[in-house]
Amino acid sequence: MKKALALILAAALLFGFAACGKKDADTNADTTAAETTAAEETPSETQAAVPSDESTQASEDATAAVSEGESTTAAGETTVPAITAAPTSTEEIVALYNSAVNSAFDAKAGFDKERMTDNEKLDAGVALKAFKSLVYKFMGVGAENKYTESVAKGKWDSDTRRHYLRKSTLTAADVTKATCTANGNQYTIVLNVKGGSSKGSENEKYTNAPIDKCGICVGKEDKGYYDHKTGEVIYDAVAGTYAGAVIEEKYDNAKITAVVDGATGHLVKLSVEFDIAVAIDISVGSGTATARTHIYYKNFKY
Repeated sequence: MKKALALILAAALLFGFAACGKKDADTNADTTAAETTAAEETPSETQAAVPSDESTQASEDATAAVSEGESTTAAGETTVPAITAAPTSTEEIVALYNSAVNSAFDAKAGFDKERMTDNEKLDAGVALKAFKSLVYKFMGVGAENKYTESVAKGKWDSDTRRHYLRKSTLTAADVTKATCTANGNQYTIVLNVKGGSSKGSENEKYTNAPIDKCGICVGKEDKGYYDHKTGEVIYDAVAGTYAGAVIEEKYDNAKITAVVDGATGHLVKLSVEFDIAVAIDISVGSGTATARTHIYYKNFKY
């Protein structure tokens, strides 16, 4: 009896061990399967660090947009960055131009200035042609009326009309086309300015001249340093001698080219060009005088 009971007890223990072994095996199998599934669903750290082709290209494009034009030293250190992108809208380009001109004005910058004309022509009768040199003087054209000036930094003339450079108040509405390109560390701005006209007579005086807003020297009364002489200005110069004079002036093909330092926003060079035509009717005759005006600023010192 005791022997039979011992056999039954041994069999029960053996069965229990077998069941436990199967349970542990099942548990280990489930754990291994779960870990395998998680590994498949979650990328490794190495995989997560590798971007897709699209993200790599986007990153390269962004870096190029920021660093384009930058210069580096032999050690690979970045020096003063060059211009990364030029403004494209007319409003932005005009604003950049105004800022550059006005910074020179506010700083009373030094510069060299030259105004000259070419293609002068007087289409008039014999009587008026006899006064050709005087007509050209009134207009500020001709070789004898070439104007040059070196303005020292901070030493502008106290006469407010004789600053040689004025603040620019151009707007997008004053130009027909505006372009801006980045060259190295400089902007080159080109503005095509709308044409304008003016008149001076005993009964009528007016001036509509967007070009006068770009910073060139203009004003009232007759002055040899004015870059654009309007009908009003010419009339004021001749009215005392030629009563009843009528002066009608117009200009077109106006173009401004400005080079601006990208790091400082300062003017480097500035040129303004336009064609001028003046119809003169005075007591000795009448006629029309034409010429192209060129105004250059360079060697700015801040």
